[in-house]
Formats: sequence, structure tokens, C-alpha cells
Amino acid sequence: MKNMLERRFRIQERGSSISTELIGGATTFATMAYILAYMTSAMSAAPGVNTTGVLLCTCLMAALSTIAMGLYANVPIVLAPVLVIPTLVANMIAEGVDYGVAFGTVAVSGIIFLLISVFKLRELFAESLPKNIKIGIGGAVGLLIARIGLNSCGLLTPAVSGFTDFSQPSVKLSIIGLVIALVLSYLEFDYHGRRCKIKGALLISIVLTTIIGVFMGVVTMPESIFTSGALSSIRDVAFKVDILGALHIEYLPFIIMLLINDFFGTMGTGFAMANKAKLLDEDGNFPAFGRVFLVDASSTIVGSLFGITTISCFAESAAGVESGSRTGLSNLSTAFFFLLCMLFAPLFLIIPGAATGSALVVVGISMMETLRDIDFDATEFLPVAVMLLVTAFMFDYVAGIALGMFTYLIISVLRAILRKDKSYLPKWPAWIMGVLMVMYFIF
Repeated sequence: MKNMLERRFRIQERGSSISTELIGGATTFATMAYILAYMTSAMSAAPGVNTTGVLLCTCLMAALSTIAMGLYANVPIVLAPVLVIPTLVANMIAEGVDYGVAFGTVAVSGIIFLLISVFKLRELFAESLPKNIKIGIGGAVGLLIARIGLNSCGLLTPAVSGFTDFSQPSVKLSIIGLVIALVLSYLEFDYHGRRCKIKGALLISIVLTTIIGVFMGVVTMPESIFTSGALSSIRDVAFKVDILGALHIEYLPFIIMLLINDFFGTMGTGFAMANKAKLLDEDGNFPAFGRVFLVDASSTIVGSLFGITTISCFAESAAGVESGSRTGLSNLSTAFFFLLCMLFAPLFLIIPGAATGSALVVVGISMMETLRDIDFDATEFLPVAVMLLVTAFMFDYVAGIALGMFTYLIISVLRAILRKDKSYLPKWPAWIMGVLMVMYFIF
């Protein structure tokens, strides 16, 4: 078995081990388990939607797409429904758009994304990004993850205008969880003359914080650990997609918004995770990107059939990478827990934001370490600075990538004019990306 896994995933070649991959996958699941509660909450705004079915289909699609990414691309990048999109789709249904048509728009955006991937246009776009932005994306994602973590912990006010009330038990638990996560993650000790770190530090911190939360009264144990109304509820949300109905011109802006969000989200997360896992080549490119895009696009299409909104690469993959994940084997571990969740969802849903948020803050800090490889020459760094600032203050790293790339285009044109050298002008894929970025803000 060990030799088979080694041949399939090249674990030792990437400086990892089977135990490290499995722990990393479990850690990733623990930090993204909130997506189950989020999906059921967001889709409950759509009248008549079976939330148990939504939860089960979310588990199923997250597991299958994550397994596909692990086996086909052999990268530690997991997939799950994109945040915000479920709320938008639910609002469409609430406003009178047919359920099948709403998910038809998701399917159409996935089909277009798949065509872009099949005809290998994605490599042209990805490679048109300047190396500094490719590296800087990791820092931008780190800022986003850290902020998500602070919000999940409840340490910041919703408007991020200051700290919340530290006298609240949940906030006290968050502080305890953050201290545990930081200590376990950065603690080093000597063992037989070697400097060692604690394996699975983030997973341990999540479990410990959850247990402490039970004794503090913040975490309430469920009446039953088994999912009620299980598989029969899937038929209430699955296989109702209406692609033809979604092709009406009135839905075009929404389809474009979904496509652009998925494209740049996948590209940003892919570069960030590859950089952190040291999978980028000497030019800052990600050789496995073609396969990543194919799995991502296919997952969105299949997900729409099961009543699940846009599925894309999840930034919380960074938790596993920080724990040592370097191959697709960790994805199988993450997928196992999602499948297990279909039976024991109430048990997994008790993990508090204080536990996952604390882990995400540590992950965000670690992701920002990739900025050490940035070229800090003024003209080279300005697009990255714009990307970081927009991500930090708009809470949107897709917008950060867009404005960072737009800044790069403007600087390149000015350099070409002032230095009278056309070699500074970006190639045509970069200009197409510029147009798409403008459309992102329009739609």
C-alpha cells in the first residue's frame, strides 16, 4: 500500500509523508467545515428549499471534487462552494426566478469555464500575470484568510471598526484558541539533536478549543450525532437544473459575474497554494494549473446538477499546506471527513468559530510569509501593493487581483511610452484579462 501511494502521489519526492498528508487533510476539513452551516443558512432564504438536502449535497460534492483534484492534479487544493454566491442564488429564487433556471446559470458559467480550460486558454491568461503578482497573490490570500479568521473568532466587529466585547464567553474562547494555535504552531523543541515542530498543530488546536468550549458553555453538544432525513432529502434539491431556461439574455450579467469570479478565484487560490507548497517553477508558473482548472470547471457543472452553487478552489486549503500537505493524498483525507459528515453532520457542526477562526489566523500569517520573495522595486511592487490593500480593506481578493493587474497594465504602458521601448507592453492575453476585470466591477 505504501509503495502504491508513493508511486501515485510522489510523496517523498515532495518532502512529505503519508501521516503528514493525512493530518493535513483533516486539518483542512476542520477549518472549512463551516461551509456546511453556511450553505444551509444561505440557501434557507430560498423558499421551499430542503436544507438537509443542501447539507448532504454540499458534503457529497465537496468530497467528490476534492478527490478528483487529488487524483487528477495531485495537488493539496480542496474544493467547495464559493462564499457569497449561495446568497445571490437564493435571492434570485426568492425574487421569483425558477429554481432550475437559477442553477442553470451556474451550469452555464461552468460550461464556459470548461471550454476555456479544454482549449487551453487558461494557461495563456495565467502566464500573462507578471511574476510579482503571482507571488504576491499568496500574501493577498493570507490577508483574506487572517481576516476571515478574526471575523470567525468574533474578535472584530462586523464592520471591522474595532474589537468586540472581550467579556463575552465566545470571545474569551477565541483568545484561548488563538493562543493555543500560535503556541502549538510555532513551538520548536530539540529531539535527539534535531529541531522538531508539533505535527498536526492546527488540528490539535481546533480539537482542544472545541473541548474547552464545551466546558465553558460556548459549545452545545447535539441531541443526536446522526443526520436525520438523510439520503431521501437529496432528491428535493438535485437534478432540477434548467440550462435552456438560463440562456435568456436577462441572465447574461449574472453568468458573466459567476464566470469571472470562478476564474480569478481559482487562479488566485491556485497560485497562492502552489507558492506555499513550493510547486511553482522558476518563472513563477504552476505546471499543474491546466488540470486544476479542468477539475474546478467540471465540479461547478456537476455541482449545479445537485443544487449546489459555484464550486471552486478553497483558500482554506492553506491550513493543510501549513500542516505539511504537499500532494493530492491529503485531499483524500479531507474528502473522507466530508463523506463521514453525511452520517454525522451534527457532530461536525458543533466546531465553533473560535476554533476554526484561530487556526485561520495562524494560516493567514503563514501565507503572508510568501511576500519575502517579492521584487520590491517601486514600479514592480506597486501592482502588488494595490492588490494587498484592496484585499485587506474590501475583503475581496478577486477584486484585489483585478485592480493589481489593471495597475500593472497602466504602468507597463507608461514605461513603454516614456522609455520608447515596446517590449514593456504586455501581451494580448493580459489585455483580455484587463477587459474581464473591468466587467467584474460592472457586473
